Amino acid sequence: MADWYAKSFDGLGAWWANFTLRRPDFEGKYPILGTQKNELIAIGAWMAYWVEARHVFDELSKQQSAYFNTIAGNDPTADPPLAITWNMPPGQPAEVPPGIEKFIRDTRREVVGLTNYAKADGEAMGLEPTAPANIIPGNVKPTIQAFGAANNHHFSIVVTGRGEATMWDVYIMRKGGNWTKHETCSGKSADVSVPLQTPGDAEQIQVYVQLRKSNADYGQPSDPVYVTLNP
Repeated sequence: MADWYAKSFDGLGAWWANFTLRRPDFEGKYPILGTQKNELIAIGAWMAYWVEARHVFDELSKQQSAYFNTIAGNDPTADPPLAITWNMPPGQPAEVPPGIEKFIRDTRREVVGLTNYAKADGEAMGLEPTAPANIIPGNVKPTIQAFGAANNHHFSIVVTGRGEATMWDVYIMRKGGNWTKHETCSGKSADVSVPLQTPGDAEQIQVYVQLRKSNADYGQPSDPVYVTLNP
């Protein structure tokens, strides 16, 4: 049976936002939701803040990559990079004790174990598993992250949002060149080696992936990202 509790950062943020909103509607019917009200409110606030903060960190990572790659690359005519700017979201809540998932699972167990429990109540609060949405292949668009290695002209690439794809093609483009298929990989991540155009000189390239399933392209290509190859 599908699990009812979210796994991803954004999924956890959405789950707790809904639970925090709907819990007061049921605390009269299920006593534990009232007696643990303060703890549950504090957890909801903590989750909301740090899920938002994660997006700030992701944006900072993109800024840092663009800044570093522009200066560390081999194009002396490139425009100067923008300065890195970032701020934590305001209103950081108090820290809550470790073990949020166990806490909410124990809470759910007590709620659903009551004789007056109604499945519709659990669905409203997110305590019941939902059927996975049908995947529309044409709407699947992966997201990639590429991390240049310190040496040996290779990089690591992480691909998320793969839908039902089993493999993916890696395309690269060098400065002044065209997109070319470089390698086919499988799984969530891979290490990719690309020969340098000028041995001994670092080189910045662009990369994107195209998902594959049953020997055919699947979904949309990812947005391209820059990565630096180091000698």
